[in-house]
This record gives sequence, structure tokens and C-alpha cells, in this order.
Amino acid sequence: MKNYTTKEIKNIALLGNDGAGKTTLTESILFESGQLQRRGRISLKNTASDYFPVEQEYGYSVFSTVFHAEYNNKKLNFIDCPGADDFVGAALTALNVTDTTVVLLNGQYGLEVGTLNHLRYAEELNKPVIFLLNQLDDEKCDYDAVVEKLRETYGSKLIPIQYPLNQGEGFNSFIDVLTMKKYTYNAKEGGHATIEDIPADQLDKATEMNRALIEAAAEHDEALMEKFFDQGELTQDEMREGIRKGLVTRSIFPLFLVCARQNIGVDRMMEFLSNVVPFANEMPAVCNNEGKEVPTDASQPTSVFFFKTGMEPHIGEV
Repeated sequence: MKNYTTKEIKNIALLGNDGAGKTTLTESILFESGQLQRRGRISLKNTASDYFPVEQEYGYSVFSTVFHAEYNNKKLNFIDCPGADDFVGAALTALNVTDTTVVLLNGQYGLEVGTLNHLRYAEELNKPVIFLLNQLDDEKCDYDAVVEKLRETYGSKLIPIQYPLNQGEGFNSFIDVLTMKKYTYNAKEGGHATIEDIPADQLDKATEMNRALIEAAAEHDEALMEKFFDQGELTQDEMREGIRKGLVTRSIFPLFLVCARQNIGVDRMMEFLSNVVPFANEMPAVCNNEGKEVPTDASQPTSVFFFKTGMEPHIGEV
């Protein structure tokens, strides 16, 4: 592994209710970054993150798991957190040492109790949030209902980046209104998409959503706002910069789509994480126990924050 600078490292917490698909998503992330040659399955008890016997016995996460992925010359540090309310402490500690929160939503149920708790903690710690709607291949998945429910809380701050073309069984295609392209995957194997122009029958809807995205991105940068008023459009790079600033200020809550078990949409999500979400040095400084700000600057003296204990002297594994 190469040595990465602070400007090349992103720290991300994976949160969401139990059963949302975080462990399965972890498998796809590791596979897409080349760290796994084959994705494990919870049912086969061979996943990279749920490796404790108690997790394999019950089929859900009990402990948080740290892993990383190298993608687009960036190092993405992840903490996969358990979603059950009994283990909410793992989510809280993870939020204290990460800069961005990816919240998985079960496509069948949308905002569940555990998810709402995680979102409340992210708000208290002022963390950027990216929504990831999973399980689009389930026949009970309802994209429009989930978006409507999210809008009740986040209003115009919720910015859908993608919408599905064929949700339900066989889901494999969506429109991305940031790139303004259609993405189509192998429905059984996922992987990398075939990228095409948006079909004519989807162009009006995609253009309307793209316009809302441009307006949201421009709102958080005076220069971008000026250009938007003058020219009525922004480049993709300018939109990404505006989205990044909106994430930091919690003024933009993007929504992406995946089917983690079929590895659909994961590559596009990782592109966004590597290219758009803020680096550690772009986030507000944290305060130590004395109330003093600790800048995220590699040239400053080393600062260490312990967020998890795995072994205690005279006690053993904890």
C-alpha cells in the first residue's frame, strides 16, 4: 500500500438499521477495490466483517468492523457498524472518529427506528450524511415512498442523485442526474455498468432533477451561484465542489441507489465517495477534553483518539 496524505484519506461510517445490508455492502466494496477475489455471504458465514462466532451464529453484526478500500488513488477508511439497538454504542463511537456518514436504507421499509437513532446521533455530531437506498431488487421496494418519507424530514435538502428504471425483481438500471447518464448492470453479477445516454422518454424527468441538483450545489458557493445566474449551468466538477460544501454544512443530503447483494451501483457510489465527500482536513476542527480545537493538520503534533477496545489486560477479549 502507498503512503497517503491527509488530503487523500476519507473516513466513513456505515450506519443503518439491522438488516439494511451494511455487511453485504462491505463485501461488494472490498470486491470492487480488489481486496477480495470473491464476495462472501452472511448465509455462508464467510463475510469479511462479521467474523466473530456470535455474529455468524445469529446472522447479524454485533461489533463494529474497521476496513479500508483504495479507489481512484484515495484511501477510504470505513467502519461497518451494527444496526441493532442493543449495540448502538458502536455507532456512536464510530461517528466520533469518522467524517462522513453513509446511511443504508432497506428498500422495503425506508426509515426504520434504528436508522432514525443513527441519524439523530449524526445530527448531534454535525456529520455529513449520504443516503444509500439498498435492496432495489426486492418486489416490495418503493423508491417514491422512501423519497417522500425522507422529504418530510429533510425537505429540499434531500437531493436524489439517482432514480431506478426497473425497481423490483431484476433491478439493474438507473438514471444518474449528476453525470446525466443511464447505468445498466448485469442483473446477476453486477460489477461495472454499461453507461449510455439517457433515453428520450426519461430526459424531461432527469433534466428537472439535474436542475434541482445544480441549484442546490450552487447555493453553497458564491462564485458558483454567480456563474449559475449568468450561464444557467455548472460543469460536473463545479457541481461536485458545491455538493462537497453542502455536505460539510449539512445543507445537502444526497440519495444513491444500490443492490449490495448483486453488486449493482456500488462502483458509482465509490466514485462519489472518492471524488466528492470531504477529506478530514475539510471538516471543522474537533475539541479535546480541555475545550481546545485540534486542527486536522499533518504538520502538527500527533493526536490520537481511541474509539474501540478489543482486548483488556487481565480480562481478555471484550
